[in-house]
Amino acid sequence: MKMNKMNKIENMEQYYEIVEKNEKVIIYWNTLFCPDCFVSRRFMPEIINDFKEFNFYKIEKNANLELDKHLNIYGVPSFLIFVNNKEIGRLVNKKRKSYQEVKDFITKTIS
Repeated sequence: MKMNKMNKIENMEQYYEIVEKNEKVIIYWNTLFCPDCFVSRRFMPEIINDFKEFNFYKIEKNANLELDKHLNIYGVPSFLIFVNNKEIGRLVNKKRKSYQEVKDFITKTIS
């Protein structure tokens, strides 16, 4: 299923189902109160448009602490890239990320 937006992942079971079912997935971790997440949310539609071959999902970090711990997500905003059920890249830290930084990370990881 191809989408132009980000659907939510709300629990670990849903996470595994999505990663196993989709060939190309990018997951965006964020929180509602994080100023750096607010900045990245503003450019996410452009990132989604740049990488139309991927399915994008978002996870609210504080609503999924079990999944955060399981995947070692200790900062937001963060990004994980999966191809054919395998994680091929992650940009996980608590620093503000620019549009260009995220685009370059995805481009380098998938090439």
